[in-house]
Amino acid sequence: MTRHRDSGACLCELAADPVLVACPSCAAQAVVVDGRLVCPACAHVRPYKRVWCWDNARFVPDLWLSTPCAGHTLWALNGSHLDLLESYVGAALREDPHPSCVRRMTILAKLPGWLKSAKHRDELLRAIRRLRATAPGAPRRSPPAPAR
Repeated sequence: MTRHRDSGACLCELAADPVLVACPSCAAQAVVVDGRLVCPACAHVRPYKRVWCWDNARFVPDLWLSTPCAGHTLWALNGSHLDLLESYVGAALREDPHPSCVRRMTILAKLPGWLKSAKHRDELLRAIRRLRATAPGAPRRSPPAPAR
């Protein structure tokens, strides 16, 4: 049986790692680090201000890691966020070691019901794998060998 124990992480803690967004200039994958958006594809750089708390980030249209899933939009800030979602969604046993007053502040406590539902587990895990394939460091398929 797989198990997930809530670490008490907040969305703003996950945003401490680079956040993946779509470049407003060329639509390629860009990264937000220390309040700056940087696109390696077109060298676009600009200040990027967003407060990463749950209320302001319900759905951020420029996030790179977003996909339709179960009639909703599944999104993640970065690979760490995907790891957390995958561990939680895939777990048959979800433990909450925190008192109720702290529990309301964690990212997992604020997940929508459709994402917590076991009936969407397979679809969510497939969507997470699709998103992970587009994240930096994802294994890329090598191009086909030229015909001889």
